[in-house]
Amino acid sequence: MFKKLNIKPISNRFTSVKKVAVIGGFIISFSVSAQQTITLNDAISFTLKQHPDLKSFAHKLEASRGMLEQASVSSPLTVNIDVEDALGTGAYSGVSGMQTTMSISWLLEGDIIDSKIKVAKQNASVSIFEQEVKALDIAAETAKIFITLLSQKEQLVLAKLTRNQAKKLLKEINLRVGAGKSNIIDELRAKADLSKKELVVEDLLHEIEASKAQLAAQWVGDTDFRVDGTLIGIPTISQVEMAYKRLKSNPRLKVFASQQRIAESEIKLAKANQKPAWTVNAGIKRNETVDDFAFTAGISIPFGGENRNRGQIMSLQAKKSQSMAESDAWFKRISTQLLLLTHKLKHNRHVIDGLSKETIPSLELASGKAKEAYSIGRYRYTDLYAVQQELIATQVELIQAYTNIQLFNIELERLTGSSISM
Repeated sequence: MFKKLNIKPISNRFTSVKKVAVIGGFIISFSVSAQQTITLNDAISFTLKQHPDLKSFAHKLEASRGMLEQASVSSPLTVNIDVEDALGTGAYSGVSGMQTTMSISWLLEGDIIDSKIKVAKQNASVSIFEQEVKALDIAAETAKIFITLLSQKEQLVLAKLTRNQAKKLLKEINLRVGAGKSNIIDELRAKADLSKKELVVEDLLHEIEASKAQLAAQWVGDTDFRVDGTLIGIPTISQVEMAYKRLKSNPRLKVFASQQRIAESEIKLAKANQKPAWTVNAGIKRNETVDDFAFTAGISIPFGGENRNRGQIMSLQAKKSQSMAESDAWFKRISTQLLLLTHKLKHNRHVIDGLSKETIPSLELASGKAKEAYSIGRYRYTDLYAVQQELIATQVELIQAYTNIQLFNIELERLTGSSISM
């Protein structure tokens, strides 16, 4: 595919990159040592383990577990000692007819406790799914930075090669000018062209350092590493079509579903709470006048309407409907984005095929013949320069098409909640 000025990322230059499953938890621990070679697999693993935004979810999940534990605890028994009893043991102990009562009471709220537990469980589930969503987004961001870095490295290889060829051409022109076969103008233009190519190399070196810093920031590390990967690896049409089938497994849909279940549980809790709670009392009563004890028991049934939570229930039902509408809207929006991405993937496949099989081979041949014609005085330097620049621009376009394929594929897998792969 690449010849002469065209730099082809070949498999023996880079190690192929493995798939990385994006999960909510942090199960893989790595540390980056000096000049370590990092693959996409490593970069995502470091990120999932150490990204600052993901660490907060551990505390959020712990809080949800605490709420679940609290909801699981039934209402404690209440021990009541009548005020008269407390006074009777002190200054007023000699007053005749004093009665003392010790009772045990509790609320009949089993249904309320069950509803609270369901709400707490659903909140814990949402925390887990939200963590998966965040991990998926952060992993995709890491992968995009990694791909950008690989692309910059390929462009640097091409830039260095074209710079070296510009140096070689300048030496040849110097000889021709010295022999009176070329004009000094050609030599000056060749020097200017070489200086511009030197700047391209320098700019790419700075861009690579900036991308490495951005990548290292994903796991709060340093930039003393090398990246190992390849831009080659175009997803097949069948892989692209499978994305639609995987869309329903996206954790974002699980978040919406959990939110709807939370609303359902909160509605049940509100319905259970809208009826006044009954209180059961049992205890022992002492009549000091006759120095006798008696067992007492009773039940308190508060009066009040049973529709006191009507407004809250209506609000929760609206909240559930809102979540369902948002879920449906999100699914339709992502389906449209997937369609656009598949078109972009197919277009870049065609670009790669066209550039590598037709455009670049033709320009390489034209560049070679233009140089031969210039060396024997049958072609102007201006025309030679134009052909070479056209070839370089096309080679950069090919690298960008490969880069686009990988970036679109990462976005496709992020939207479907799939693994990040190359």
